[in-house]
Amino acid sequence: MVGNWNTVARAALVAAAFAGPGVAKADTRPAPARGPAYVLPTAGRETAERQRMYAVLRRYLEAHREIPAFARKYGMKCSACHLAVPVLNQFGQAFKDNGYRMKNGTDDLRANEPAYWPLFGWLWKDYELDVQRVAGQTVQERGGISNGAFVLGGLGSIGDKVSFRFVPIIYEDGNTIVDHGWIRYNQAFGSDWFNIKVGSAEFDLPINPGREYNMGASRFAVLYAYSVPGSISNFSVLLPQPGVEIMGHDLGSRNRYSVNLFNTGGAPRAHCVLCSPGIFGRVTHRHEFANGFLRAVRAGVFGAYATWPVGPDTSDLKGQRRLGGDVELWMGSDVLPLRATLMGMTGRDDRALVTGATQDPKYNAGMLQLEYVPKLPLVFYGRLQVIRNQRQAVAGSPDDFGDQDFQLIGVRHALELNSRFAWLLELTYWRWTIKRVAPGGANVTNHTVWLGTHLDF
Repeated sequence: MVGNWNTVARAALVAAAFAGPGVAKADTRPAPARGPAYVLPTAGRETAERQRMYAVLRRYLEAHREIPAFARKYGMKCSACHLAVPVLNQFGQAFKDNGYRMKNGTDDLRANEPAYWPLFGWLWKDYELDVQRVAGQTVQERGGISNGAFVLGGLGSIGDKVSFRFVPIIYEDGNTIVDHGWIRYNQAFGSDWFNIKVGSAEFDLPINPGREYNMGASRFAVLYAYSVPGSISNFSVLLPQPGVEIMGHDLGSRNRYSVNLFNTGGAPRAHCVLCSPGIFGRVTHRHEFANGFLRAVRAGVFGAYATWPVGPDTSDLKGQRRLGGDVELWMGSDVLPLRATLMGMTGRDDRALVTGATQDPKYNAGMLQLEYVPKLPLVFYGRLQVIRNQRQAVAGSPDDFGDQDFQLIGVRHALELNSRFAWLLELTYWRWTIKRVAPGGANVTNHTVWLGTHLDF
């Protein structure tokens, strides 16, 4: 598992193979063959499955970006829906909740120019400089340009009732992948409060990884993809899950809910009809202020319960619980805001999911993200994340084994942004520390400087 690294995030994930598979689900970009500076114990039977999870997560994050095709369809600028590409503003969130529809008579393809089709493309390249330190000593330094990719997909509405998504991805090394897709039936029973989506859909998280200022996927591993040290389960609230989503909202999406019923992706399946069922749900409320520095507040709660089979025949299911809450503050200006998002989450797994466990493991996690838009289309942002294991699965293990700290700062600027294409640059730096996962119980700290560019059309 430790033989193929490409980013500092992956290096930390390799270290975290000893700490827990949740960390190892974070980054999935193709890796050149490089030898690590040191070797950690590997998880053996979990290695192949984690490599598969790398690919699934990376594909998902790479394919979710801004879509200039919507601007062409409706004759609007990208900034109408985006706070700063690709993050949605309140109007953009309502547009997405409506199934990518304006609901003004222009959603049907027959109402558009015959040359228009709901297709989009995306190209990207990036350079990374990575430094890894173990117990305060530098063990590896490297930098280089990674293999890019071309994404060509379809996303949008083809009428008043039907919306869809389908995205194939072609890598420079010749590998072609079909990303998850879904079909949605809008306004079932004639109400915005009941929309049905069938397929693999992302969960409605406080900061959606597909709508974030990132072209480097690793920064999401710390909070969303974490699972307790030693767990055999690959479930993560970050990954899209195959199933059915029911969601609804009021006018302007001030009040929203979503419920996902799913089979946990990647779980072993044999001798069963519904092999690994799970459920995710979230509700949010947004309140807006006409005057003053504070422009809007959105609060939400979410929770997930997933199962994973253990034993020889997948008939014995064990559970994983994730619960969280979040508050989002819009300050200063509706158009050029300072936005703060605070989120907390707790998780608990059944002890049967951890080999040799003597008790159910628990952990707590928190995040603070700040974003400032001084002018369109420029944004500065920063993020702090922490994970603390409240109770280890194996009694007597160090209390802080697998704990994580993550800090990030970045700037993103669109050099071109119109209805035909978007050209963006991003520069970020992050520092990621995973505690006691190196030989001798040392900490692993990874530093990354990331410079990327991508073109959407």
